[in-house]
Formats: sequence, C-alpha cells, structure tokens
Amino acid sequence: MDIETASAADIYRHLLDVQDRLNELVSEDRLTLERDAEQTHGTAQRAVEQINSHLDEARQILAWIETRD
Repeated sequence: MDIETASAADIYRHLLDVQDRLNELVSEDRLTLERDAEQTHGTAQRAVEQINSHLDEARQILAWIETRD
C-alpha cells in the first residue's frame, strides 16, 4: 500500500489488519519486547494494548475524514 495515494478507507482497513496481526502474535506468545522496552511498557500484551488504543484512535480520525468528504 502506498500511503501517499491510499484513501482513508484503504488506510482504515490496513490498520485493522495490523491490529489483527499484532493480536495473533501476542496470543501465540510470538511477540516479545526488548529488555529496555519491558521497563517502559511491561509485558508484550500491555504494549499491544497500547498500540491497539492508538490504532483505534487513528481509525476514528480516518472515519471522521471519510464522512466529512
């Protein structure tokens, strides 16, 4: 996906895919954090939860942009 030419809907779907993949990795215990990151974020599950929160916010903005046009 070329971010510069992608529509808001394309980016929205891609963010969902990223979130799904992160959830798969953490549920399969295949995602680990570097030692320094563990001190800041705790577990990989907690880091993914924080990322998902940001992805949700980004999708809300994209949905607003899409409905505004």
